[in-house]
Amino acid sequence: MHLSQDGAAGTPSWSRLVVVLLARAYRAVFLTLAALALAPMLIHWGSYVVETGSMRPSIAVGDVVLARPVQAADTVHVGRVYVFDDPSRSDDRLLVHRVVERRDDGDFTSAGDANQFTDTTPVRATDLTAQAILLVPFVGLPVVWLGSGQWLPLAAWLLLTMSAFGLATLRAGSDRPPRDRLRRRTKGVRQPGPAPSPVTVARTALAPTAVGVALLLLGATPMTVSAGFTARSANGSNSWTVGTWVQEYVGAVLTDQPFGFWLLDESSGSPYAADRSGHNRTGQYYGALTLGRPGGLPRNPGTAVGVAGGRVVLGPTFVASPATYSIELWMRTTSTAGGYVAGFEDDRDDNWRGADADRIVFLQPSGQLTFGLWSNRSTSITTPRAYNDGVWHHVVVTSTSARSSVVYVDGVAVTSGTTSPVNSYPGYWRIGQGSTGNQNGVSSSFPGDLDNVAVYHSVLSPTRVAAHWAAR
Repeated sequence: MHLSQDGAAGTPSWSRLVVVLLARAYRAVFLTLAALALAPMLIHWGSYVVETGSMRPSIAVGDVVLARPVQAADTVHVGRVYVFDDPSRSDDRLLVHRVVERRDDGDFTSAGDANQFTDTTPVRATDLTAQAILLVPFVGLPVVWLGSGQWLPLAAWLLLTMSAFGLATLRAGSDRPPRDRLRRRTKGVRQPGPAPSPVTVARTALAPTAVGVALLLLGATPMTVSAGFTARSANGSNSWTVGTWVQEYVGAVLTDQPFGFWLLDESSGSPYAADRSGHNRTGQYYGALTLGRPGGLPRNPGTAVGVAGGRVVLGPTFVASPATYSIELWMRTTSTAGGYVAGFEDDRDDNWRGADADRIVFLQPSGQLTFGLWSNRSTSITTPRAYNDGVWHHVVVTSTSARSSVVYVDGVAVTSGTTSPVNSYPGYWRIGQGSTGNQNGVSSSFPGDLDNVAVYHSVLSPTRVAAHWAAR
């Protein structure tokens, strides 16, 4: 019996077997990922290398986003991931963000699953370049290294790839064939000299192939994108699904199931205020209002309404007046004339033609807030301090069927007590202007900005009020 250097005749070295199999596996994975990253370009899709790591672990530095171009007639799907120019910058930086909201002015709000806040600058539909379809992991790392001047990992990767391509061509068995087969193959043939070893052949023929594939990959995917707001991969590493992401403040409000929720984000000229509660209680703008004012929430996008004699009626038809309720809104003013902030009345007009108006929040000329002061009723509560300081304030008023009321400002209860009785009648929630007010020594119109109005036919707890404030 003839023994090879590794032991029994024809028995492969296990270390050699493992090395060759690993090299072949690396080659197969490398070529597969490279093909996935480059093939879509043949059908005019885009390949974009992710160069930032704020989406770890779902999206890593060096992943390649495969995206289908967006046509002018395409519908923009809220919840999907898109590639577009960063609207907040003048350079050509591309972003991969999720579109999370269609704004009332037709633009879109973008955000990222791993980031706490949404983007501050809206995105126009015409600026969307492509819709992300697939994600190929890791294959773009060499492009990132090349672009950032990380020469050591780039050189190490090239050496690894060349070595793997060479080793992958070796036989998985012994370095030399059995002697009897070698004798039969060479009998009667004059050998001019030693044949080149398999390793030499592999390095000579396959190393340029590996380098060629690597250079093709480096040259064919030149576009890099920021993953600061890239979508989370919910179905494994190569696909996205529609998300249910909403702004943090919006999500906090919706958790408490408001009767109506009006962001007041409409652009100038719009007659209607969309209801985000899902109850389709579309509001309507009346009178001297300025839409598109800077919004009240520092970390949530949107606009506010400037009031100068107008009002917003919060719903298309009258509703039954609730015995238990909460009013929530954001306000900013510097007025010393006071005004009607919010309330419930039996008509929609600016002059009181009905019989009932109550549940009213007033701003006093001093800047203090009063609740419980309405026609023929004076059992009220008033905040200790003034809020006409030109700063946005989060105001929540709650009242039970026993008329036990609390006023919260900026997440904290500032006054409480029993307030005036209310009547039961069909009417309308409204903000900014009431049909009553002058008789109480204050203006019937609120002179300032209002934003993010929510009404609940229930009482918000102190914990939930604080949670809304924290989500601002």
